[in-house]
Amino acid sequence: MSLRPLDESTRDYDRVVATNCNNQCESSCGMLVYVKDGRVVDIMGDTRNPNAYGALCCKGSGSYQHIYNPLRVKYPMIRKTLDDDFQRVSWDDAMDFTAERLLKVRQKYGPEALMIHRTGRSDYNWKMGAKRFSKLWGTPNCVGQGPICCESPGIAGNYTFGAKELFRLTNPTMDWVNSKCILVAGSNMAASEVTTANWLLNAKENGATIIVIDPRFNSTMAKADIAMRLRPNTDAALALAMINVILSEGLQDDAFIKANVAGLDEWMPIINDMPPERAERITWVPKETIIEAARAFAMAKPASMTGCLGTAQTYNSNNINRTYQLLAAITGNVGIEGGGVNWLHNCRPPDSPGHDLADYARGDLDAQIDAAAAGYGVEGDPLDLPNRGGARPPITDKLVPWLDISAAAFPNTILTQKPYPIRAVWWNGNMLAQMPNTNKYSAGMKENIDIAIHMSWHPNFTYHHAHVSFPITSWVEREGQVHHGNNRLNQWYNKAIDENWECRNDIDVVMGIADRVGLGEYFPFRDSRDRADLPAWVTFFNKQEPMTAGIVKETMDPETTPPGGVMWPAQTEKEAMTFETDDAKIRGKWIMYKEGENYPGSDKRFPTESGKIECSSRPLKELGWDALPQHREGAHTAVSAPEEFKDYPLVLCTGRLVSSFHEMGHWWPWTDELEPEKFAQIHPRLASALGIRDGDIVVLESKRAEIESFAWVTEETDPREIWVPASTDEYQPFVPGITNRNVSYLIDDIVKDPVYNQPEFKAQLISIRKKGDDREKAVKMIHSIVDPMSDYPVKDYEFGQYQDGIAQGGAPTWDKETGKVMYEGQAYETGNLIEKVLAKRQAAKGAA
Repeated sequence: MSLRPLDESTRDYDRVVATNCNNQCESSCGMLVYVKDGRVVDIMGDTRNPNAYGALCCKGSGSYQHIYNPLRVKYPMIRKTLDDDFQRVSWDDAMDFTAERLLKVRQKYGPEALMIHRTGRSDYNWKMGAKRFSKLWGTPNCVGQGPICCESPGIAGNYTFGAKELFRLTNPTMDWVNSKCILVAGSNMAASEVTTANWLLNAKENGATIIVIDPRFNSTMAKADIAMRLRPNTDAALALAMINVILSEGLQDDAFIKANVAGLDEWMPIINDMPPERAERITWVPKETIIEAARAFAMAKPASMTGCLGTAQTYNSNNINRTYQLLAAITGNVGIEGGGVNWLHNCRPPDSPGHDLADYARGDLDAQIDAAAAGYGVEGDPLDLPNRGGARPPITDKLVPWLDISAAAFPNTILTQKPYPIRAVWWNGNMLAQMPNTNKYSAGMKENIDIAIHMSWHPNFTYHHAHVSFPITSWVEREGQVHHGNNRLNQWYNKAIDENWECRNDIDVVMGIADRVGLGEYFPFRDSRDRADLPAWVTFFNKQEPMTAGIVKETMDPETTPPGGVMWPAQTEKEAMTFETDDAKIRGKWIMYKEGENYPGSDKRFPTESGKIECSSRPLKELGWDALPQHREGAHTAVSAPEEFKDYPLVLCTGRLVSSFHEMGHWWPWTDELEPEKFAQIHPRLASALGIRDGDIVVLESKRAEIESFAWVTEETDPREIWVPASTDEYQPFVPGITNRNVSYLIDDIVKDPVYNQPEFKAQLISIRKKGDDREKAVKMIHSIVDPMSDYPVKDYEFGQYQDGIAQGGAPTWDKETGKVMYEGQAYETGNLIEKVLAKRQAAKGAA
């Protein structure tokens, strides 16, 4: 047998399918799926694909175990209550069960009582199909993952650079090889975007200076020339201090500022108020390092910036990201090769569920739904106008009146049923486990939700709070558009095998329910009565928006076009098939905001009010936010919440691991054994004082819950900080359930980023103790260490709107003595936590 090329599988196969990894992260790696007799036998990277040139991370390679995982949900399941066991049923029975309950909710409580949550971990057609269903149904409560995840940098950029919907990026990651300096803020890409990190290493090999800003030392920071370990939520103070240095030393690009930046003079008092000496005391970063980083970035043109969740999931996210973006602007690094701003994980295009929806009269749609309800014997008052679509606003308290609303705004409503009832939830993935203040959310689900629909891969925490579970296909069992990718990238993934078990595609579920509630005619693209024509739906949705009108299967398919996909905007198929420059590695628009070019659909290079990059935003001021970017102290710190700090004196920060992306990876032995257990990183000095050793079980406690974890004693964290990975789940199979409970239990669901409702996953207050130790003694010991280092010189104008405490007043709270959620004197049991389910199973086993 002759030697095979390195990029060819050594396993026996009869067919190779060129495709792309679908939403394990946003790096968009090309894949070759090897098939034998209709079964996948191997997965390898596609060396032709310029995003990763054949590289796959452990999640990409490990996803082989997802396809035939015996732990997957394989068949439709229903149950009447969350206390019942699931029963396997036919697809028709599951659809009818769902439709009848949805219709009952609608007729009794109104269409707005349905909340639909679409996450990018699944399929683009699910995201858009569910949004289309919500419009037809009449609910404004169709939420997206962006306000939980990483879209606030795009919101900030809209008000800074100007954009249609979200600002995404100017230059792709592949252009980093042309940069002389790259600043990475809040992205451990070496773990969460592994193959993307290769481009950072390539730039470093080319001589680029790498600056990394993060609250903990991590694998990305290990490659930095300048490392800045900062206090969470203080990036704006850090970036302001860097700008202070740059302007004080005359390192700015005056010509670019004069031609392209507005409002700098107005911003100067805030900049002058944040010298490096003051920023050091606020951020934990030494002033000498701030000065060094500022000079390195300003003097190494072209310089580029990138980041991710670290600058998004925090109170001051809007100001943080505007300040970083303006750092690139005042140094003239916009619209040039090797420069720009690239916020990872934030790159989906503008979209629409269908402009034809404007043609359908609300009254006609309601009549069709009422007729379907009558067919199920569901009674209701069709003249009850407050229950009709559009009568009640969405459940949200974000300032920005456009784009997605946040599921983090719903736990209070679901539990209290105020300002109006939410009685139905429809979502995919493992969203409930990732919701802030999970105790409250799960208690509300158990108490008040009449129908919870789960689009299931795994029997996870969210599945255990569902009444109906629909098994959905993996990416090799269907075809479609990768939901979103870094670099404004649209890619196609190809079907390699038939559906396993009784799994179906997400949009098949949407269509099947639409058929049963009188809305089927508005979902016309079908291969058969109950199966969608997947390419036709992608074409339909993309052609609703000019920026993606040229991006269809025929221009994305890696089997028939140059691998790598298409960078939007591409308004025609000709643009989608064109490499914009000789250096471009991907087709479509390579660099945005270039001199001499107008933003698509605009007569300006920067489509803002002034036609320039704006330091001062009148629209944001009118919404009730800061016109000028500044430091805003987070809601949970020693100086903003001194009473809370007394009981919870440590900073909690969270993040992602290399082996998993949300639930994916945790359910596969290959990846889970890499990082099998949830851990809490604690500094050796603090651990020694508390008698905590590596591997000890520790208790983490906030005002909202307490959870257990394994201790990892390490200098990667500051003595004032505890770092815990997110996206774990007590139902994941290979670890002890109690110690694997998600850190989201500890997170505040009320005080969030005011502009876009990003929860503060990066900055909470907690305490830690060894399991079994006295809580009060542990807190006292922690204070003896952190108090001398927690005096932050925050000025009155830098505190946020949480200060008056009104937001917390009257909201449901967690009672640590009883372990229940309390509201207006009543105790509510939390939902189906694993210890309750296991106890129930044990009792049933004993009775048998």
